Amino acid sequence: MKQIIFNVLKFLVVVIIFGGIVIFLEWWGYLNHNEALALFKGHNVQGLDISHHQDKVNWTRVDKKYKFIVLKATEGQNFLDSDFSYNWNNARINGFTVGAYHFFTMTSSGEAQADFYISKVPYSNKTLPPIIDLEISTKKYKKSEVLPELKKMVQKLENYYQKRVIFYVNYKTYNSYIKGEFLQNKLWITDYKYYPRIMEDERWVIWQISKKGRIEGIPGFTDKNVLRKGLTVEKLIKDSKLN
Repeated sequence: MKQIIFNVLKFLVVVIIFGGIVIFLEWWGYLNHNEALALFKGHNVQGLDISHHQDKVNWTRVDKKYKFIVLKATEGQNFLDSDFSYNWNNARINGFTVGAYHFFTMTSSGEAQADFYISKVPYSNKTLPPIIDLEISTKKYKKSEVLPELKKMVQKLENYYQKRVIFYVNYKTYNSYIKGEFLQNKLWITDYKYYPRIMEDERWVIWQISKKGRIEGIPGFTDKNVLRKGLTVEKLIKDSKLN
């Protein structure tokens, strides 16, 4: 009996130590369960999203296995990410397909935000469609207030770039503003814990799987993403085009 108890305790100690190591590695970005889940489910096309929070990226050292790079460009009607031009130009020079996102706010009109984005993000047939990052407070802003400004912004961006806008959403902003709206626009969904779970499952094309990626050439943590299973970067761009 004592031997059985000893073996059980020994097993529990091993489990606790192993679990502690896994938690430590995941916390510090050396291991990610969602990345393993994405690969297991066949999401093989990987990408990154970058802003000035990563400091200066050495694009010559970033692994080419990352097939798309989404860069923060603008926020509101007058904030330009300090590293946008550097990242846009150097990522493209080093062979990466890029896209640019705008952090949407309710402190200025949708038209003004679209105009600012257009003034800073170059037009190109070879880049990802415009992306609107929707992370506003769902408690502070009503759907009836948000949708008119989003519609103005989407219309202006799509008229200029001739590509359908993609919305970056979390579960709160999806359920509060986007579910059942803008049905022709695809989604970039964030879920760091599990597989994406939204009612309109077919709408999401990009899944942000981690905010703690460690990438050579990029200081600190980096957001990691995958495309929907079976989707390529080229098809994503092609399918977004209006003409």
